[in-house]
Amino acid sequence: MSKVATKNYVVVSPLTYTGAETRGFTYDSGEQELPVGQIVKVPLGRRQSLGVVTQINLPKPEFATKPVSEVLDLPPLPAHITNLATWMQDYYYASAKSVWQTLLPAGITRKRRIKEVEPSPLTLKPSTEPLTAEQEAAIKVVETGQRPTTLIRGVTGAGKTRIYMELVATELAKGNSAIILVPEIALTPQLLALFHARFPNRILAYHSTLTESQKHVAWQRALLSEEPMVVVGARSGLFLPLARLGLVVIDECHETSYKQEQNPRYHAVTAAAQLARLAGAKLVLGSATPGVQEAYLASEGRLNLAELTKRVQNRSHPEIKVIDMRQAEVKQCGSQISRPLLQALTETLEAGRQSLLFINRRGSASSHQCDDCGYVSSCPTCHLPLTFHGDRTKLLCHICNYQLTPPAICPECSHASFKFLGGGTQRIEADIQRLLPKARLARLDKDSARGHDLAELHRQLHAGEIDILIGTQMIAKGLDLPALDTVGVINADTMLHMPDYSASERTYQLLTQVAGRAGRGDASGMVYIQTHSPTHPAVTATVNGDYWKFANAELAERQEHGYPPFRYLLKLTVSHQDKATASRRAQELYGKLGQVEQVRRLGPAPALYDRAGGQYHWHIIVKAASRPRLLAVAKLLPDWCKTDIDPINLL
Repeated sequence: MSKVATKNYVVVSPLTYTGAETRGFTYDSGEQELPVGQIVKVPLGRRQSLGVVTQINLPKPEFATKPVSEVLDLPPLPAHITNLATWMQDYYYASAKSVWQTLLPAGITRKRRIKEVEPSPLTLKPSTEPLTAEQEAAIKVVETGQRPTTLIRGVTGAGKTRIYMELVATELAKGNSAIILVPEIALTPQLLALFHARFPNRILAYHSTLTESQKHVAWQRALLSEEPMVVVGARSGLFLPLARLGLVVIDECHETSYKQEQNPRYHAVTAAAQLARLAGAKLVLGSATPGVQEAYLASEGRLNLAELTKRVQNRSHPEIKVIDMRQAEVKQCGSQISRPLLQALTETLEAGRQSLLFINRRGSASSHQCDDCGYVSSCPTCHLPLTFHGDRTKLLCHICNYQLTPPAICPECSHASFKFLGGGTQRIEADIQRLLPKARLARLDKDSARGHDLAELHRQLHAGEIDILIGTQMIAKGLDLPALDTVGVINADTMLHMPDYSASERTYQLLTQVAGRAGRGDASGMVYIQTHSPTHPAVTATVNGDYWKFANAELAERQEHGYPPFRYLLKLTVSHQDKATASRRAQELYGKLGQVEQVRRLGPAPALYDRAGGQYHWHIIVKAASRPRLLAVAKLLPDWCKTDIDPINLL
């Protein structure tokens, strides 16, 4: 008598959208016993969909099932990746599709040609100096601390990267892999060069400038490798399927770029904490200016804390001078560069050293305005002022990318009286070319980085081929240039007066980080901060270098007004092409939320950019002492309402 074949039943989580609540569907895999994490192709309705096996060994269901169509010729995903996917769906109330599209590379079924990666023009030698006492103490805290997560708060130039390298070396010796995340792609070439030199043939780069094919190849290499690897990259590198993960490091952990603004709206720090827990790995958060939420967790003993108070090689901290731009005598006609800052730039150039100028705005002019009637050239879709970009001779909308050749005649009053007001990186570049014509300049912002070879720029900086670097937030952290003596902050007020509870914190972090670029070599550095608010706590804390005093004051204010970490937030965005409809929907939604217990509502109010992308936008903020309470609210909302739990700002 022949033996009857036994069917196996599995749950497959599809990569096709089937609703936020759906976690998977049951299929039969025939006689084949599939492991959890196996990527398969299954029938879904009338089409075929990729999916991931999330449950196995199910009893025969009472309903009819369809068979698995195909099993991809790939090893199964590690358990900590599949478990992380389930957690992200629950924690962020996200669909399986959005989570798997974040965790898996695009075009996963395509066959790729593996091209040899061109060697980087940037070569750096890691430090071989003996570890400082503070560095050794920090490593001991990571390795023996009571908590799996350690916050390393180290002043700029204290040698946090060296600590990361020593921790990675320890994990590789154990046969474990490591992940090192950085917030800005501009930092990747420098960090990659250092790690390539220390750990040759073990490095996997993973960031947004890689092509789809390059990302796929890197992902496959992580999945197939039998040797421990070191991932160096931006936020998405967190999800590479390394078999034995021993360490995750998030450098500059305070940075807002670690939050994803599309579904699933995860924060890399939070996701990394969960990933480390699932994989049994250590998590290290490094920053000179940790977010006040991390400061709070450390003070409560929920994180290990290690502090680095001194720069390596006993280098001195830079001297910081605040330039009060309200005083007429410091201003220079026709330029945003004050007289003291220009004098410092001139002296630095004559000494053959380097300078850095920071301004938190791109473009040549912030607005294009008629001097007769006051008309401002605006985007017809977003109704926001257009920014002039001199290199393109175009007015540009930074929301929807609408472009316009600057009109010579005002469409309102027909006068030829247009002026360019304000300015960004391109305007400062033009000013410096005029004031210091012999200086060799480079600009680094999102506009120039798109077509820029970042590794070549880093090579030129380290080789001393650039005298003055001008840029936005991309240059405010991570750069380690021994010849950089002078730093100038063109306008410290750019973020200070934004209508957001975190504006003061963000300004303090930005000023402290950019100031920390100075004086990393054999000369003490000078920092010049131009501001109209010289007595603001964020400015004075930067000058005094007192992180904990600032953090504790900020925490007290947040506790008083009910903001994180003392309350959880849910930001709701209602958008519509019709202005009246957007307003009406927001008002109706606000009214319905009044029936929900244990939450507080703020709003509804037009968003800061109330018209963008051809739609009108309204915000409602919901506060609660319990995060699950906010998740329950999110599940009740209509599809046309965009939800963001744990938003990094309320703008």
